[in-house]
Amino acid sequence: MEIINKNPGSFDNPITIKNKHQNSKLSKEYSARGEAYIHRPLLQSSTKNNNGDEFAFDKAPEGDEHFALNVISNPNLQPLDIKIALALFEILEWRHKAEGMVYLCTSKELDLENYGEFGEDIVFSDGFEREIDPTPLADQLYKLFKTSVSTDILNKVLTRLDSFHYINVTPVTMANSKLAKPEQKASKNKAYLKLIEINEMMDTKNLTNIWVVNKELK
Repeated sequence: MEIINKNPGSFDNPITIKNKHQNSKLSKEYSARGEAYIHRPLLQSSTKNNNGDEFAFDKAPEGDEHFALNVISNPNLQPLDIKIALALFEILEWRHKAEGMVYLCTSKELDLENYGEFGEDIVFSDGFEREIDPTPLADQLYKLFKTSVSTDILNKVLTRLDSFHYINVTPVTMANSKLAKPEQKASKNKAYLKLIEINEMMDTKNLTNIWVVNKELK
């Protein structure tokens, strides 16, 4: 009898990868209920000229190498947000050639053998495997950029950067896996491993002229 590897992120139990961009199917479902589907809440609430399913981001001028400008021109980011966003862009875009990486986002001792295949790679629903970086992300940020941040604060920054569309964060948890049971999917367990990817459209869209101050963030 074949043994099934139920580890979240194994070939038998891949992780459901998060949609990088606006989901047209969900938009239609929400519209039918008279609601608007907003994939990146902070992005939509911090840019002007948004109307229903027509968002300023989609209509922004296209070009190349706008990521850094889109970061430093956003009036709603804190200095630490900016440092981490630019650091992640350098790490993922240049050092890892625009490929996503699974990072340890915890200060706890984690047994990686409980994840993926042999604790080395995580399998995702798009059919691709991503490598696990065994060095905690907070430690890497300090070593490479002298940016000191606790894991709690780091995870809050990652959530904000995801909501602004700079990065795509997919939690590697049993609740977000193929074999998850209904009660597991409904749980809110912490994700100690996270796939982090740069949203490439934040590099090819120029948002410098459409940011507005989001008073709810001040």
